Amino acid sequence: MASEPENLIGSVTSHYAAARGFLSRFSAFLAKVTFKIPKGASPAESIDELGKRFTLDEEQRLTLQILVKTKPGVAFLDEKIQSINRAAYHRSAFALNAVTQLLFVDMAAQLYISFPQLKLALFGANLLLALIAHSEVRALFKALIAGPNALPPKRRFFNMFPNPEYNRAVKKHSRHYARSAWKEKSLYRPAYFVNAASIFLGGQFVLPLERLIFPFGFIIGKVSGLFTTVVMVFDLWRGFRAGEDARLAREREIAVYRDLDI
Repeated sequence: MASEPENLIGSVTSHYAAARGFLSRFSAFLAKVTFKIPKGASPAESIDELGKRFTLDEEQRLTLQILVKTKPGVAFLDEKIQSINRAAYHRSAFALNAVTQLLFVDMAAQLYISFPQLKLALFGANLLLALIAHSEVRALFKALIAGPNALPPKRRFFNMFPNPEYNRAVKKHSRHYARSAWKEKSLYRPAYFVNAASIFLGGQFVLPLERLIFPFGFIIGKVSGLFTTVVMVFDLWRGFRAGEDARLAREREIAVYRDLDI
């Protein structure tokens, strides 16, 4: 009789340890996928966080350590890290929307039309946007390692003639902000609103809940409805935030153009 409580306690402890290990691994995976470096972290902490998510060799780590020794270098590091965070957030958001469109949304069934290609199109579009955001993360990381581009002198020949290379370098420096503003306003923002509208119109679990044994069908229906509602609200919030991010990127582009030698 004494062995039964011991076996019960041991079983509960083992199940608790397994669940805790799974949650810790899932949390670590989620942190790596979402890529969130806290804003306001010290340059050394930011470089360490970058090393956890990207493969930094000794030369790249030394380059970043030299970069943050100056005030403009610290500002450049902070700007690129925040851009990487934002792009990684888009990547995770569209991956979540792809899963939601595949498993929890069926606009064709809700609208009483036979058009299964619509589900696949929405699923594929979200995957494509996630891949675009992933490529943007990689491009921003490469730009961070490359460092800020030093501008050539404004004038040449003892300041008697303007230097056309200077204006070309300024315009090249502004292209990143222009591309970022276009993606946020014309690509990500409409995609979030389209996802929110499609989830609102076609939120439905792919399995026929009426065929499940009670109360499993009722519970799954309520949980899936709550999940789709949360994702829809999240998409609306990210759509409005994408518009704000586009405005900030456009302001940075205009600020770069103020340096032109006119």
